[in-house]
Amino acid sequence: MPADEPSEAVLPALEGPFTFDGAEVEGATIRLRFRIGADVAFTEVIDLGVALPDTPAVARAVRVLHLVAGVSYYKSVAPTQLVVGAIGDDERALVEALYDQGLREFAYRNGFAVPLPVDLVVDDGAAVVGSGRLGGERAAADDGSLSGALVPIGGGKDSALVAALVPDGELFAVNPVGAHRHLAEALGRELVGARRTLDPLLRDHVAAGVPNGHVPVTAITSAISVLAALALGRRDVLMGIERSADEPSLVTPDGTPVNHQFSKSAEAERLLAAVFAPTGVRYLSLLRPLTELAIGAGVARRGLAADIVSCNRVFTVWNENTSSREQRPCGTCAKCLFTALMVAPSSTPAAIEAQYGRPLLDEEDHVEPVRELWSSEKPFDCVGERLETAAALVLLDRTDGWRDQAVVRALATEARAMLDAAGVEPGSFLELGSLDGLPPEYRAALAGLGPDLAAVPGLVAVAR
Repeated sequence: MPADEPSEAVLPALEGPFTFDGAEVEGATIRLRFRIGADVAFTEVIDLGVALPDTPAVARAVRVLHLVAGVSYYKSVAPTQLVVGAIGDDERALVEALYDQGLREFAYRNGFAVPLPVDLVVDDGAAVVGSGRLGGERAAADDGSLSGALVPIGGGKDSALVAALVPDGELFAVNPVGAHRHLAEALGRELVGARRTLDPLLRDHVAAGVPNGHVPVTAITSAISVLAALALGRRDVLMGIERSADEPSLVTPDGTPVNHQFSKSAEAERLLAAVFAPTGVRYLSLLRPLTELAIGAGVARRGLAADIVSCNRVFTVWNENTSSREQRPCGTCAKCLFTALMVAPSSTPAAIEAQYGRPLLDEEDHVEPVRELWSSEKPFDCVGERLETAAALVLLDRTDGWRDQAVVRALATEARAMLDAAGVEPGSFLELGSLDGLPPEYRAALAGLGPDLAAVPGLVAVAR
């Protein structure tokens, strides 16, 4: 039987609690151990490719990774008690957020309570990690040995823009595939990769019918990135996450937000930055002052749009599909349609057709899927603000070559009415937000986007 195929063994029923059962570091390899109930054990393996030093900072970062990576296994038995060793206040805040808000989509789609209850039980004798207990020993502040930036890339437009704005940043990917490597080649840069391997027993349990669904994966890749930064001597981990990620996918009838992108939100960034700070690594998103529409303009103006792949089907972990085999965007999912809309106002119909192999915005079948991007229940995918989608369509309607495409022709009037009702101009999505939250050395790079944003044809047409 191939290693990636689920086994046919009879599996025990899963019943909590969920226990963080320790972690080990050996050279470049990290093993994270988890246990469900008394007998069901999982081991996740991360291979950084670069040996980790034996320091308090590394022990702290491993502890954080252990805490956040557990969501992939916990969901099999959620909600249940989370048993953890001694834990700091900042770590507790992160766990409570990720295991509720980060799993709300999973809970909503599986019919569980939303918010998802988080029952954190502290066992001072549990979970030895590295040189200290989980959540116990604090790492020392940065001693000045760290410098430069690590830029995690996902192959899409957001991290592509960060990489372009920080030309000396070291590119990094977790489980790199063709899309990552192609982007690195387009940027003329080397790519450092780490390998995350889920315990194959998890797939067996999923095949047997345990609850499954979306997890806050950005938090996991962020924690792996911080460890890579420590191994490589980098001070900053610069994410490509925009302010549009804060808008929830839906709000339940009782007013509870459910956000597919919670681990990309400003709240999650703040929580992650706080737990990583004692390692000496600064964790931040360089693109927080921008919308997705502004990022699309920045990528298009730098000639990178043809080299991005913003389609989650390319990066599937288990279930191979045409996009994952060919490493090309599928051209049908919500993320592909949204990305095309974000890039289109700064691009041309021919360029979009070349990128996706089809004219995405000139197909009648895509009218309703685009309309869903501003529905009260947005697609559970990495798509931006509802009004941002409307703004893109209005800008396209003002632009020669775009206004007669099927999706624009069908939806521009509706989009304009939405913006008018909200009292919002489409150009507001192409404005830089405050740069005050960024380290001073990165502000000039962001400020340099201003002329690109002001030159979007739909804005220029109105100015004339």
